[in-house]
Amino acid sequence: MPFIIIALIGHDYREAFWLTLIAGASDAIDGVIARWFGHKSWLGAYLDPLADKLLITGLFVTLTLQGQLPVWLVALAFARDLAIIVTVAAFRRVKGIALRMRPLFISKVNTFVQVVLIIAVLADLGGIVRLAAERQYFVWLAAATTVISWAAYYLEALRALRDRQPAAA
Repeated sequence: MPFIIIALIGHDYREAFWLTLIAGASDAIDGVIARWFGHKSWLGAYLDPLADKLLITGLFVTLTLQGQLPVWLVALAFARDLAIIVTVAAFRRVKGIALRMRPLFISKVNTFVQVVLIIAVLADLGGIVRLAAERQYFVWLAAATTVISWAAYYLEALRALRDRQPAAA
């Protein structure tokens, strides 16, 4: 990730594009190998999504600071992640419930769309593929999947709370 951010800061969008593709491909290959050989671990289950989140966040923030992504989109993505973290913490603190929020399918779709948005922006800025007109569609799609994912996690938390409540007499 630091090399991608350094490339972005230096406005070397072509290098940032290729490094991002390499990072994504290596992450995918790593996951396939782990599943193929049964080398899944609890540590990997936490570190892999954390690494993905750090990469996406770093790229979102840097591209936003450069005026390439709208501030409201990054704020929306941060608000969603913060809401999930606060919900889990509140369940632990207030309800004494160790709420485990498993990754939902829509969350994986949201991550995929965010990555596609980042790659499209980098490809456009790097002159690899001209997508200036299409970039706004990717922004709106990322926003929509972020909101849908947020709502899905909210409903999941309500379900967990309902399942933990004693039945009314």
